[in-house]
Amino acid sequence: MEFELKGALKKYRQMRWWRRFWISTAIPISFAIPWFLNFGKTDTLICVAMGVVVWGVGETELRLKTIQVRLAGMNDQLNQLRGDHDAASDVILELNDW
Repeated sequence: MEFELKGALKKYRQMRWWRRFWISTAIPISFAIPWFLNFGKTDTLICVAMGVVVWGVGETELRLKTIQVRLAGMNDQLNQLRGDHDAASDVILELNDW
């Protein structure tokens, strides 16, 4: 099970890095598009606002996923204290849920 957990953690970190990378590019892209296409002030404001919304939703999603993984870890610890030893760990299931 330890090998499965290490693999799931590696996959989780990679997916988290890629999501953070694409989310963090939303704001520079929202500035670049109106600049290259010569949009007006209102259109530029709309693009920047949408970039900020995409960034905010992405960050919220990453925070919620972190909370979900931590709660799964707490559930695994409670199951071990009660003596319930399942073959599938909740943490592994949550880490692989991308």
